[in-house]
Amino acid sequence: MNNMAKKALLIVGHGSRYPYNKEIMELQKRRLEEMGFENVYIGFNETSHPFIGEAMEKMVSDGVDEVAAVPFFIASGLHMVRDIPPKLGLEAGSKEGEPVFLGRRMKVRFGDPFGKDPMLATILSEKIEETRKGSETAVIVVGHGSRLPYNKEIITLNAGRLKEMGFSNVFPAFNEFDGPDLKEVFDSCADGRFDEIIVLPLFISLGDHLKNDIPPKIRQKDGCPDCEIECAGRKVRVVYVPPVGEDPRLTDIFAAKAREMLRGRDMEALVLDMTHGGYIIAERLMDRGWGAACVDVYNVSSPECDARMAARGIQALDESPEKHFDAVFMPAHCPDSFIGKASFGRKHTFSDAVRMLMPDGLPFRVEVTGVKGKTSACYLIAHILDSCGKKVFLHTSRGQGPYSGGSHRVEAFRSIAPPMLLELPSEGYDVIVAEVSLGGSGRADIAAITNLADDYGIAKDTRKASDAKAQIFSQGINLVREDEKEFWEAKAPGTDLRTFGANCRALGAPRLGEPLRIGYSYGGRDYEADLPPDCLSLQYLPAIDIALRISEFMDVPADRVREALGTFRGVPGRGEVSKKGGQWFVKERNPGISHISIRMTMECLKEMGALDGCFVVVDPVSRKVCDKMKAPLIREVLDGYGVEYVITDGKGGEVDASGHKTVATFTKEAWQ
Repeated sequence: MNNMAKKALLIVGHGSRYPYNKEIMELQKRRLEEMGFENVYIGFNETSHPFIGEAMEKMVSDGVDEVAAVPFFIASGLHMVRDIPPKLGLEAGSKEGEPVFLGRRMKVRFGDPFGKDPMLATILSEKIEETRKGSETAVIVVGHGSRLPYNKEIITLNAGRLKEMGFSNVFPAFNEFDGPDLKEVFDSCADGRFDEIIVLPLFISLGDHLKNDIPPKIRQKDGCPDCEIECAGRKVRVVYVPPVGEDPRLTDIFAAKAREMLRGRDMEALVLDMTHGGYIIAERLMDRGWGAACVDVYNVSSPECDARMAARGIQALDESPEKHFDAVFMPAHCPDSFIGKASFGRKHTFSDAVRMLMPDGLPFRVEVTGVKGKTSACYLIAHILDSCGKKVFLHTSRGQGPYSGGSHRVEAFRSIAPPMLLELPSEGYDVIVAEVSLGGSGRADIAAITNLADDYGIAKDTRKASDAKAQIFSQGINLVREDEKEFWEAKAPGTDLRTFGANCRALGAPRLGEPLRIGYSYGGRDYEADLPPDCLSLQYLPAIDIALRISEFMDVPADRVREALGTFRGVPGRGEVSKKGGQWFVKERNPGISHISIRMTMECLKEMGALDGCFVVVDPVSRKVCDKMKAPLIREVLDGYGVEYVITDGKGGEVDASGHKTVATFTKEAWQ
């Protein structure tokens, strides 16, 4: 086979008259595709469609040259040895060959079951820890049983590993063919000293055995997986744990097997852009067995980044090599021209990569993107959650760290590009609140888009910002503005979208430097709150709208929300208000400064009656920010409000603003 041979992964399952086995197989197929595998098929030995032979014929019609057939079986047995190989075109008991299907020769490798992988015992141990409550617990590891020795070998192996992990009372048992018999082992445990019996079926999915054969043997009542039984005057808790097939770590096992079988070496990835977290993507891919080359497309990689990649053996390049890669990973804002002369099998954005690489079991996650108001919304959400006792980690363009006691302790300054989501804490917090620039993980519990104030061009105007931002949508709650819902439905068909609207309103005439009383609805009732005077509170109303909606989804009590609004003093660098020597100062110093944000601020000042005698200072220098300020558009905005202004030379000189009632300064700078 040549290097450009089309390769496919076939997940081989048992098949069942129940839907569960097929559902598990399809779940694992989707996960493998999310990890970057192309051409993933499923085939069943019996009962369920497509049969293995049907899958092989489909691969022929799709032009596949090489097949890695990975069995979704815990242990070998008659199906593995006798039945499945011929259906793959191999001799019985064979693991490799080049059979001909429908006139097409294909290279076929048939893998081993996964029951010997140490990860399986880890999965079982976690199921025990999550389940047990008793003081004396017996654990029964249940196998199918087989006329061949392999199933008993695997069940005994994993029972032994559990004992080595510290679970002393672990007993192997079998449903049929092998001994000891499950009913005998269960009765012995029930009649002994144990007050709790955890039954761990080492099966892929529900089926005849788990639904009909095993429950009577463990005295399960009315299909209840957690019940009490009477044994010699004692009550014994019996827990019947679900099978293991849904666990996402099995996908990692299959992925590793598939790579080894298909390539005899690692899959190769080309990762573009080290500035926005490409090195993180490369590292995580290598953790999964890939080889990776990383291209510094902007030629601004830091020595620390270079050293980190060198330590992992990642190639750091100045341009894409003339070479074939299994996949290319790149930010949504990078144009395809950056790929250069490299060829590839599949292209992924960094958001795709994060979705593939992000592990399960992380803290509750709120991700926020949009054109304007991302940072403010994140701070408000963190402040509200902190006020009701949640342990919150906040990641924004101002920095990252815990948000506690009403303030953000910034511990590090990181980009808000999607790859940075992979390096947020995996434990120790109740909630992660993360601002994301273009995209997201696609795995958030709540994903929100503040607005699409400007659907600007990215990737040298070959794509739109909305193309990237839509990648934040997940299987959880997706939140967009009410008046933008139709747009996002067209952008991401089939996505379940919830909305937020213009909920907050100022009560009375807002004035600079005075508390702002607002009215809002929450949980179907109307409330009022007073916002502190030391920030441009009127500017925060859209961020409060989205924070309120997220708080409703998270069941935050209404009184805690009201208290939090009354103590929120804004975000440093976003609408800071102060008074000195009889002059009011409004300071905007953040990476989101643009003609759009300046218009928003000026509109707030107009509504507060603060434009009379207003002087505006704009610093045009963009520090640590990718997009640049557009002076002509800024002049157009400020001319429209009839205020005096100066756009400085950016060299840090003093500007004489004396004699003006209000001075508004705008500086575009990140990581303040």
